[in-house]
Amino acid sequence: MTFQRLHLTGPQGRPYVLGERIEVYDGPALIGRVQSVTQSPAGDEVRLENFLTTDFADFRAKALPKLVLAEVVSFIAERYPSIHAIGIELSRDIEGYEGREATLASARAEILQSIGTSGVRIHPKPHPGQAGHFAVIGVWRYDKASVSALASVLQAQRTAYRERTEAAARSAARPTLRQLLRRDR
Repeated sequence: MTFQRLHLTGPQGRPYVLGERIEVYDGPALIGRVQSVTQSPAGDEVRLENFLTTDFADFRAKALPKLVLAEVVSFIAERYPSIHAIGIELSRDIEGYEGREATLASARAEILQSIGTSGVRIHPKPHPGQAGHFAVIGVWRYDKASVSALASVLQAQRTAYRERTEAAARSAARPTLRQLLRRDR
């Protein structure tokens, strides 16, 4: 991936090898990870599970999950031409969504559909202490419609991320009231 400072690697920044976890960096900062990447026995499909994005509030506010997902799918599709289908499962718990798991599952389904994923399904995946937990699954196939949808989402997410990052940098560059008051002392 070559979008500004964003780049994807294998574990600990090593070059990526299919089957290893994928790490997504913005410059030196780790912003996301796919813990589980499993290749099919035939070698023409992969399954991506256990997506994680950083828990920093400012990164969450930048809508990183959708950008990270789109970048990872694009990375696999571009780098491995033998891969014709990418199975995706989104099922990580997110703190603060207790009692709103169905809303989170619907949002995840919309994200998968937006990048051209087909056969999107939501199904219960309960585990101890969280009976309302859901998994959202689907398959992104390398075809004209899916590539077009993914390209559109990537362009929009990259633009939005760039704008948010630039706005945050401008905001950080402006002196705060506290800093201005300290100067007057």
